[in-house]
Amino acid sequence: MAAPIEEPEQRLDQEPAPHLSHSRINRYLHCPEQYRLYYVENLRLRFLAASLVFGQIVHRALAGLFQRKEDPVKLFLALWEQVKDAGLGYGQKESWEKFQASGQALLGKFLREELPRIGNVAAAEKSFELRITSLDLPFVGVIDLIADVDGKRTVVDFKTANAAYQEHEAILSDQLTAYQLAEPEVEQTALCVLVKTKEPKIEWRLATRSGDDLTEFRSEGTRGVSRQGRLCRPRHRGRPLLQAAR
Repeated sequence: MAAPIEEPEQRLDQEPAPHLSHSRINRYLHCPEQYRLYYVENLRLRFLAASLVFGQIVHRALAGLFQRKEDPVKLFLALWEQVKDAGLGYGQKESWEKFQASGQALLGKFLREELPRIGNVAAAEKSFELRITSLDLPFVGVIDLIADVDGKRTVVDFKTANAAYQEHEAILSDQLTAYQLAEPEVEQTALCVLVKTKEPKIEWRLATRSGDDLTEFRSEGTRGVSRQGRLCRPRHRGRPLLQAAR
């Protein structure tokens, strides 16, 4: 079985030093018991979802393009071949071959139609650490891309999805807000969504953040880490995240 493909933030989350991240906060707010099993007990699904691994490999292929000018289609095909016999979990209408064709088509489309819009690449998969006065722990993350998009300095988060994102999803994304806190000089934030439809689509969802938005995020984010899991049964509700993350 091939080694699992991990996203950069997942690798950061394995660091022993206590910290917070977007994925950690999301998992805890969903369910503290799920957080405990994943981060404290280090339990993982026996069979990873093929759609999850597909998204991670697409991210790896795009990082190779922007970091080392590798051909993302060739890199995707090579990495996807490595997980062919990895025992991934497929949905009823999914298969290794369908994901292969989808990734090849989406990345080819990205090269032809989207890459010309992107210039002056400053960084790809850039790690950051935010120190927020009201939090005892650092907030860490990884920005997929910092570059000019249509001439505007932008922090970009790449997504793969079965359906297009709505316009408001970029506006309301806490993840993009954290990215702009880490890179305050950028003009806008963006979700670049690679949609796995029969005819591949790539859609951009752009948003800006005001100073008030960033201040509100600091305040709301700080309060959020003390909340209990909103989808847990009462017996699974646990300690505030700042305690659980230590």
